[in-house]
Amino acid sequence: MAEKIVNSERIDDLIAVFGSFDENIKRLEEALGVTIVNRDTELHISGDPESADKAARALEGLLSLAAKGEVIDEQ
Repeated sequence: MAEKIVNSERIDDLIAVFGSFDENIKRLEEALGVTIVNRDTELHISGDPESADKAARALEGLLSLAAKGEVIDEQ
């Protein structure tokens, strides 16, 4: 089991990425077989090394989009 940590400076970006009732994070967890836990401005991702790495890259991309003002939805 591997753990990756993704940091975000802005809480608003995290809120946008998580979505209503954390639906976006739940979909990412289901799709990649990982667990994502929010601790302040850090997202802790645990799962097998390849899946954790994919999830970390996806979250970094989503946080980047959120920082630019893009709307994050299940798509």
